[in-house]
Amino acid sequence: MGTAAGWWKWESGLVRKILIVTGLIFLGLTVVITLKPEPFLKFGLPGVFVFNMLSGPGMFLLPTLSTKMNVVALAFFSALGMAINDSVSWMVGTNGEEVLPANKKIEKIRQGIQKYGPWALLAWSLIPFPYDLIGLVAGYLKIPYLRYLIPTFAGKFLRFLAIASGAAAMFS
Repeated sequence: MGTAAGWWKWESGLVRKILIVTGLIFLGLTVVITLKPEPFLKFGLPGVFVFNMLSGPGMFLLPTLSTKMNVVALAFFSALGMAINDSVSWMVGTNGEEVLPANKKIEKIRQGIQKYGPWALLAWSLIPFPYDLIGLVAGYLKIPYLRYLIPTFAGKFLRFLAIASGAAAMFS
């Protein structure tokens, strides 16, 4: 366990457990906020931003909060928080092959990013897909951070705006 790679493998079990527990906590908070949003509303849009920046399931708050907040601002702050959350994957990916072993799925993503550039990132960000893998590959390819962040934010913003607008129209 003297090598850096050995330390990473040794630590990955602990890190994985911490991430799973944290994810379950935020998933539970998402359910609680969805069922009873009033206490969360006092945090307003900064609360939405922080919640989405720290967790992945914040998207599921959109239908509930869209009837209580400005839809455009809700989508904007949700997308900004999620784009920053996804930046962690980009940063990890910059460590290269230690983190991202080559396989067919990675190669397909790499080809898409190299062929279509930010348009590929925008398209993948539009769909409800675990975006972490995309961020890892973008970091691995050394895509400049802003060239990664802007299409990631734009795609999430458009998706969240559609979800929040649809929910507001249905439930208002």
